[in-house]
Amino acid sequence: MAAQFMEAVERVVICCSGVCMEEKDLTEGVFAVSDLEEAGKILVPRSPGKLRELVAYAFFRPPPVRFIPSCFLSDFIDAMCGEYVEEKRDLIRAIPKDRKLSNIPKLTQPTLIIWGEHDRIFPLELGHRLKRHLGDNAHLTVVKNTGHAFNVEKPKEFIKLLKSFLIDLKPPPGSPVSIRSKLQDTLTEGDSKH
Repeated sequence: MAAQFMEAVERVVICCSGVCMEEKDLTEGVFAVSDLEEAGKILVPRSPGKLRELVAYAFFRPPPVRFIPSCFLSDFIDAMCGEYVEEKRDLIRAIPKDRKLSNIPKLTQPTLIIWGEHDRIFPLELGHRLKRHLGDNAHLTVVKNTGHAFNVEKPKEFIKLLKSFLIDLKPPPGSPVSIRSKLQDTLTEGDSKH
């Protein structure tokens, strides 16, 4: 959408997304679970066991769901995961089909990529790959000691990153734009002293 409607999208944030995965990644061991049917059963859980498995994959330090009675987990699944189960699983099967990095559009907008350091659903390598693909307009920020659910594990850090990039319009620390603006500020200060 950001590539199609560049004039309407000023900045982009991508959070540990499989946008740059390729079909070959399934056979090359990039993912902890390479069978799409099994991945669909975990990512769209229909049993307490699969929900526990999802939590174990999504968090770096998983909450102790093993102590929650299965009847409560079943109620949670019915309330939160019960709709469009097959459609969601179809989407999981379709995502990698015929995907090649070269077919993914390059964005011209400033882009912040946020990734959990220990993401087991979409490994950090995919974040580095996306950064390389997008080039200098993108900055990858890795949230330490988190998994795929970094927004739950470190919500304050997540909100701070979003606010800084989207509201304060600051480039991420260490990005080429941030370094350039600091250099410009230094040069401007030097000019005003003369």
